[in-house]
Order: sequence, then C-alpha cells, then structure tokens
Amino acid sequence: MAARFEGVLLQDNPSIVLAAIPGDWLLDHCTPAWRIKKPRNGFQRMVPEQRARLIALAVLNQGRTFPNAIVLATDSKGVVVSGCNVSIPTGTRFLVVDGQHRLYSQQYATRVATFACVVHVGLAIPEMARLFVEINDNQKRVPSSLRWDLVRLVRADGNEANVRASDLAESLNSEERSPLYQRIDMTGEQAQLTIKQGSLAPELATLVRSKKGAFQAEGFEGQLDILIKWFDAIRDRDPDDWKTGESPLHTARVLRALVQLLPRALRELEGSPRNMSAKEFFRLTKRIRLAELDNAVIRTMHGNAGIAAIRTTLERQMFGS
Repeated sequence: MAARFEGVLLQDNPSIVLAAIPGDWLLDHCTPAWRIKKPRNGFQRMVPEQRARLIALAVLNQGRTFPNAIVLATDSKGVVVSGCNVSIPTGTRFLVVDGQHRLYSQQYATRVATFACVVHVGLAIPEMARLFVEINDNQKRVPSSLRWDLVRLVRADGNEANVRASDLAESLNSEERSPLYQRIDMTGEQAQLTIKQGSLAPELATLVRSKKGAFQAEGFEGQLDILIKWFDAIRDRDPDDWKTGESPLHTARVLRALVQLLPRALRELEGSPRNMSAKEFFRLTKRIRLAELDNAVIRTMHGNAGIAAIRTTLERQMFGS
C-alpha cells in the first residue's frame, strides 16, 4: 500500500521531491532523530511545548501556512513521482532535517495543515546527518528581540507577563515623551541601536511578575508612567552624552541593572508612584558616579563587569549599600 499526495520531482539524481503532505500523516511518519522509535515522544523531548503551541495558535489555527518548506530525508527508494503525484510506501519513515517546530505545532492545532515538504530520497544515514549539519549550522538564529515582538503580536493566554513586558517596551520606544523614544531595537535587526528589546523586555517581565510592590499595583498606564519617569531621571544624570548615545547609562547592561533597582527606588522614596515625579527619582540617580561604571573600574572592584556587578555598584552609589 502507498499514500498519494500532490507533488513534483525537483531533481532526478539524487532524487529530491516537492510534495504537499497533511500534518497528521507527517506526524505519524516523521522522526526528529533516526534512532527514536516513537516519533511523537521524540518531538516532545526536542521541541518546547510552549513554542509549538504558539506556532499552532498564530499560524495553523488561523488557516495560514508557512512561507518555507520543511526538509525531510528518507532512506527509502520507494518514493515514486508520476506527473504531479507522489506515491510514498506506507512504512516509509522520514527524518525531519529542518522544520521540527513547525511540524510538531500540528500536534496542538485545531486544523490539519498541509505542509510543503522538500524530500531527499534514498539517503543513507550518514548522508542524512551531513544534510542536517549543513542546513542547521548555516541557519541564522532568530533574534531574541524578534521573538519578544512576536509575543506581543500573538498574545497567548498564560503568557500575560511577557505580553505586558513587550507592550511596555513598545510604548517606551514609540511614545515621544519617553527618553527611549526610537532608541530600542524592537526586532534585533538594527545594528546601530545598542538597546535591544530582547535585553530590556526580560527585565520588564521580571518586574511585572513580582507578586507585590508599588509597580505591580499599577495598571499598564501607571507602570508605563513610572518607567518613563525613572528613565527621565536616568537621562538627566548625563543629558548631553545620553543625547548622543555615548553615556555609560545608555548601555544595555547598565539599563538592565537600573530596571532591576526600580523596586528599591520606589521603596526608598515617599509617596505614591502615581504622583511621583522624575525630579524625585533624580534624588537617587544624581548620586550615580559615571566614572565608576567603566568596565575596567567595575572589574577592579568586583572581578567582572556583569549585570550583578553593575547592579551592586549602582546600588551602593544610590542607596549607600
């Protein structure tokens, strides 16, 4: 017996086939690693469930398809192309060379999608391994900033803190009153911008997730207002170099450390955050000694210039501890 799908022969020797194959059939005949006897268990071990669910929600459940084909390989030589039809013996197994996440998202989709598949036919296992390495070693990793941007667009249930963090980053970048207006690289593709959403958003998400504190008690607009005032006070400590982007305060690691210190700043200052001004925050940020934020100075004091060392330096300067 054989399954039949629409498709064409792309290349005769070695044989490469382009076929349109339903996702449920593929899940039963594909494996993420050739040695795995239960393919779906193998996918579960290799593919993060949350990511697969997000793909299913954003693409397959919307009736959309993917712009690129998944790449498969098989040692079977029984795949036959006749005109625009591809015949595949029922017992054929395929190694997923590229597209594991896209394919396994079918597991969580409410619709059965049709996947474009580029199939390399009749390969020995070493040849499959070489093909896998060639494709995956040369792929460019999706920037973390772009993944955070997709979090905001997909807005999946159960991911509210990350969605709020990405919303805050987007507003900090898009609102003219923000000191970070058009200074955040939202997708990781603007090399001239040193502040990346992928660096800033995780710190904002940590703020949002905290179970208590003045920041967490506010709604979105209140949280955005607090952040803008905090960054206003940071900018005003070194306004000229901030404007040109040359201030040590205008670097990703220092900004991350300062976001981590915002809850303590709120505790140290009196009054409601809703009524607090940037001037009150400046009582703390004006104590920052810029020369001590030089990487060499931080390494001398702490042995490294990581986020924790920068935070310790800033905390000592602003709060005396």
